[in-house]
Amino acid sequence: MSYKEDKNFWGIPYGTEISAEAFVKDIWDPSTEEILTPKQFFGIGWGINLHALGRRVGVIK
Repeated sequence: MSYKEDKNFWGIPYGTEISAEAFVKDIWDPSTEEILTPKQFFGIGWGINLHALGRRVGVIK
């Protein structure tokens, strides 16, 4: 993973940052091909990377 720090609790990632940049990185991260990425914005679990999903489906080139 290319994130600055992977935070997790019992293997479940969580995010503690509250900013627009972290929110956008949760839903649109062109730097990775992973569809499910660890949360950066405040919350627990994984976020859906719509950029990677769009590339896999063929909507984004």
